[in-house]
Amino acid sequence: MAYDLVIKNGTVIDPAQGIEKRLDVAVSGGRIAAVEPSIPDASARDVIEADGLLVTPGLVDLHVHVWWGVAHLAIEADPHTLARGSTTIVDAGSAGANTFPGFQRYVIERTHARTLAFLHISGMGQLDRDIGELEDIRWARVEPAVEAARNFAGSIVGIKVRLSESIVGANDVVALDRAIEAAAHIGKPVMIHIGGTKHPLEEIFGKLRAGDIVTHSFTARPPGIITDSGKVLPAALEARRRGVIFDVGHGAGSFGFRIAEQALEQGFAPATVSSDVHVYNVRGPVYDLATTLSKFLHLGMPLADVISMATLRPAEAIGRLGEAGTLRVGAPADVAVMRLAEGPVTFADAQGEKRQGSRRLVPVVTLRAGRRFSPEH
Repeated sequence: MAYDLVIKNGTVIDPAQGIEKRLDVAVSGGRIAAVEPSIPDASARDVIEADGLLVTPGLVDLHVHVWWGVAHLAIEADPHTLARGSTTIVDAGSAGANTFPGFQRYVIERTHARTLAFLHISGMGQLDRDIGELEDIRWARVEPAVEAARNFAGSIVGIKVRLSESIVGANDVVALDRAIEAAAHIGKPVMIHIGGTKHPLEEIFGKLRAGDIVTHSFTARPPGIITDSGKVLPAALEARRRGVIFDVGHGAGSFGFRIAEQALEQGFAPATVSSDVHVYNVRGPVYDLATTLSKFLHLGMPLADVISMATLRPAEAIGRLGEAGTLRVGAPADVAVMRLAEGPVTFADAQGEKRQGSRRLVPVVTLRAGRRFSPEH
């Protein structure tokens, strides 16, 4: 059999299949055709030599902002995601019901990355930096959100709501209730943004259901998941027991090394790692998802676990495992080939606090449905 492409001699890490070993990966017709110990060069029309490199499912970034030209914080999708190893990206609320048709036409249908979205419960989405999209709670309308989510069911994976007081004023609980109501109607999760909420997290977390997602979980902006005594908030532990997903969502202001270190020391690891890459952090401290993952390697998490938090787990969280997040035979040939580079590296969190690391993930080549995309550094 002649394959379109074979990736040779790489260390394949596919948590969805429990694989972490040296294997070859064959691609044909834009899908994974074989994952075997040795596939002859003669059976391939093209070869990528991956000796000394990692071969993983294409990364799944659960939190980005790519409604470029409309949402104030958005960047162009492919140059900052697909070119950096992320083959599936999920825009986290840049568009609301009023603007989603444009987002579908001008972003989702035009990007090479598989682009999905959490629909903002605010009809305007995230238009302006200085005026919060839910300061006027009239923007949080359930019926238009449900209608948009049903009209674009193939693209919308859930409902987003930002709960910081600077964005929603005193309306955080009301906004959350409406987001959950809309999500219940469409049978999909809510993603909530925390950090600087007016109401305590005990009240907010108590409303969340299994499968709902807390992004910015390791924010240093109070109230957060670490109490003044340095302990993980009991309400966060209880929410996790109920099946609530705690996501990183690094962003420009929403990840603190000290918070993450305290949480990890107590066994409270994130379920998913996302970048929240946007115009205010793409040139640092976030850069991309690979850099965000590298920070968790520095914090001591095993490589396979870190890869899982950006492949298997986010794909499961949005109900797309098989379409994304795995190298299983028959799946779309979405592949990230990366180097685990050794050498001094400085990592910064959202507060500017730094850590000196010795390893980082560097994208080498990305396949999306079997098509090659070279990295942009």
